[in-house]
Amino acid sequence: MRQNQRRSELNLSEGNADAKEGRTMAQPMEDKTPVAGGELQEALKELDGWVISITKRFRFEKWGDITRFMQHLADTIAATNHHPDVTLDTGSKSVIVTVTTHSERTVTKADLEFAKRLNEFKPSE
Repeated sequence: MRQNQRRSELNLSEGNADAKEGRTMAQPMEDKTPVAGGELQEALKELDGWVISITKRFRFEKWGDITRFMQHLADTIAATNHHPDVTLDTGSKSVIVTVTTHSERTVTKADLEFAKRLNEFKPSE
């Protein structure tokens, strides 16, 4: 056992020469600068198939609230003639709604109005 321990110590010390000297492997730098609307629109011209969207997860305590929310969602779709992507996550009792204007490949005022109307839903108490 002592021999195996000695081999492990040798492997660690030999393999960590860079770390001992304060060197680390080069990590790619992420540019986390926010992208403004105009710049984002220009970038989309080169990103075939990509669109800008907004997404919200609505979480519920009661299944009845999910049913009521889905009716509110259907009524909002009918009233605005706007059609979001919707995912029902039964495991977390939530509904995920993603809104974008596909023809424009971005978020428009219609999307913001739709989101505002969905936020008006109040679960039962």
